[in-house]
Amino acid sequence: MVDYGTDKAAQVAPGEREHPAGRLVVSTAQNKAGLSRQTKAGTAFRVAPGVYIVGATLPLEHAIRHHRTGIISVFWPGGVLCDRTALAGGGPVDGWVFVAHPDPPRQSDLVLPGVTVSPRRGPGPLPGDMPMPDGLYLSGPARKLVENVSAAGRPPVGRPARQAGTTEVEDQIDDLARRGGAGAIQNVLNQLDVVAAHLPPGPVKGVRDRLVAVLGTFTGAKLTSERLAARLSGEPYDEHRIAMFRALAELLSATAPEPRPALGEIARWEWEPFFEAYFSNFIEGTEFGIDEARRIAIEGEIPPERPADAHDVAATYRIISDPDTRGQTPASGDELVELLRDHHRVLLAARPDKNPGEFKQKQNYAGGYAFVDPDLVNGTLRRGFDVFAGVTDPFQRAVALMLLVTECHPFDDGNGRVARIISNGALSAAGQIRIVIPTVYRNNYLAGLAGVSNGSGRGETLVSVLQFAQKWTGAVDWTTFEDSDKALRRLNAYMDPGLADASGVKLQLP
Repeated sequence: MVDYGTDKAAQVAPGEREHPAGRLVVSTAQNKAGLSRQTKAGTAFRVAPGVYIVGATLPLEHAIRHHRTGIISVFWPGGVLCDRTALAGGGPVDGWVFVAHPDPPRQSDLVLPGVTVSPRRGPGPLPGDMPMPDGLYLSGPARKLVENVSAAGRPPVGRPARQAGTTEVEDQIDDLARRGGAGAIQNVLNQLDVVAAHLPPGPVKGVRDRLVAVLGTFTGAKLTSERLAARLSGEPYDEHRIAMFRALAELLSATAPEPRPALGEIARWEWEPFFEAYFSNFIEGTEFGIDEARRIAIEGEIPPERPADAHDVAATYRIISDPDTRGQTPASGDELVELLRDHHRVLLAARPDKNPGEFKQKQNYAGGYAFVDPDLVNGTLRRGFDVFAGVTDPFQRAVALMLLVTECHPFDDGNGRVARIISNGALSAAGQIRIVIPTVYRNNYLAGLAGVSNGSGRGETLVSVLQFAQKWTGAVDWTTFEDSDKALRRLNAYMDPGLADASGVKLQLP
């Protein structure tokens, strides 16, 4: 709200509580003297020619942020926040705000503490533009795409370009398609038809060509955005996850490898596949007593009341114990996709309602955290695999594959088990110790994954958690069932993780 009027307009009415940002007041003949006195007294600040903030207790830069649209409306009434500012939702970009006006009353930049407002001649509000406070508008979906297409000529000196660039426009179109599908693209196309006559024809054509390309009409447009190009090739991907994978790849490449070969006689590792399969299912909620699980996996016993659960345990053990599948590891993104499908088809064969071997068609979540969208799974798996191409140490590659599959969560069910199988395959293929996640260590394992998901570092916690789990696995003697079972009980491996956390019990090394 902007105050115009008498000297009293610059005063606080009795009983009125002043906002910490104060009030925006425009100087007039009636209040000029009062504003001058308050400025000298330090209770008013001149922020621009004829514009004051009165009664602010916040720092001036913060008060200006609060009154930004009001200040702009004084100099460019009815103006449209445009160009890069529109992509930012009306806020500053690198300390600049861009505004369009059909006949700018002020044509030079307005430099304020913390922000510079830069005007240009351009259309006033058009259909689709959104109303903003203080009578301003924000460029609508179609208009802001056109406004941000790269401009010809040299880039400006000493200030950011008004346009975000064609690559960013293409990324925005990819985001639009991901969030709203063909319907959202068609809506923007329809809006573009309405406003096109008011905007430069070259950028309008460029935007139109890219929008119709998403709808399946080839236009020959040369793309600069990897994301949009991937979508048009049939393999769109999740850029947020790809950035996450790049960060982990950088961390791993800067970390010295610590090889842990699976040394000793083959008999020493005899029962590791069974216990790995047992724990991998138990932490996912498929719970059996250890003796019952042994009868299921080793002796083929199927409890009549839980045939599907029994199959999950037996199938996991079969994949892990078979020398032909135990050490399978993909050499390409295509091989990763096929191996995931193959393992899942075997693992979930007793659950036809979970679509064994088929990628998900619906979004899946864990505690409100959304995994990769179904239509982005294929592209994200393949592109993510390429991101980790330079990660060659077996343990580090196991960490990378674990995060890649877990974040994509490509199936309706069984994702954790498949991720651990794929991850351990990289270790077995190199003769390294596999990673077993015992029940008591479940929360540590999930916290490591969640830390990466939530942006708490690049993956340092996940690496530490899996390093300890691998070290623990290598320290246990898996020669016989009886001795392994006794050792695991002594090391707290079977303990419920919630009870363990509450009582301070930890997984122990032998």
